[in-house]
Amino acid sequence: MIRIRLADMLARKRLSIVELSDRTGITVRDLEVLRDQGAMALRLRTLDCLCRALSCTPGDILEYSEDEPN
Repeated sequence: MIRIRLADMLARKRLSIVELSDRTGITVRDLEVLRDQGAMALRLRTLDCLCRALSCTPGDILEYSEDEPN
């Protein structure tokens, strides 16, 4: 299972979804879908925007676990 750790990154950087939306141009709704693990796919362009805005690497945002989703 791949988990998107956007909520963790936002907390670490002390940013709100609205601030991240302003920095990236990604809609608040789309960011909420990513944050809440509702996304079925993540474009590399979106991942690049997030990494640039959060000054991090893809490994900081994505987490892999062999556990099955609930």
